[in-house]
Amino acid sequence: MPSTTQPAERDATMSSPTPPPPPPLQISPGARATALQKVFNEALKHTLRTCSYDNFAACFPTPAQHCPSSLRALWSQMTQKMDELARSEFDDILRERNVIPSLNELDRLVADAKKRKARATEEEDPIPPHTLPAEAILAAHLAPFLAQQQSQLNAKIQTAQCENAALMETIQAQREEIRRLVDGLETMVEDLEAAAVEVETAVRDGRVARDIDEMERELLAARPTTS
Repeated sequence: MPSTTQPAERDATMSSPTPPPPPPLQISPGARATALQKVFNEALKHTLRTCSYDNFAACFPTPAQHCPSSLRALWSQMTQKMDELARSEFDDILRERNVIPSLNELDRLVADAKKRKARATEEEDPIPPHTLPAEAILAAHLAPFLAQQQSQLNAKIQTAQCENAALMETIQAQREEIRRLVDGLETMVEDLEAAAVEVETAVRDGRVARDIDEMERELLAARPTTS
């Protein structure tokens, strides 16, 4: 009977297994994280000391009298299991809630604040806000708004300057075109004036009349004669 294995199942069987995720990076606890772990360890030890063998045996007097070794072994296993379970759950909470990195960041912020405070104290004593004049308080409140308005105004001025520069280039090009047209008109006017002078001179010398008479004679000579 032929096999009915599907291609997907064969691919899943032949595919390599997914590599396990990398282990989480170990973060060294800071001052507050160390103090938290110390408090937890002391609280857990105090709880386990409270559950001593004498107190445990007092709850089971018959087994304590007849088989104390077995009862002691049971008490030892129970307290050890309680210690391991409590520590495991505490570590899970620290990891899930990201406690150690958060406490380390808090340590860093507190240390940075102390440094800033020390520098401010060394440089100059801070002025209490209620002792400032009304103009200074008003300026402090208006400074962010005025800075924003100044930034917007600078952007508008820069845009207007760019537009003015482009408009000036257009005006310069138009002025150059007008200059070329004016130069061409002046040249044309000069040519017309020269032609007018030439015509006036020809009329005054009688050359125009002679040219006209000559043209008339040529036209008459070229006209065919009638029979």
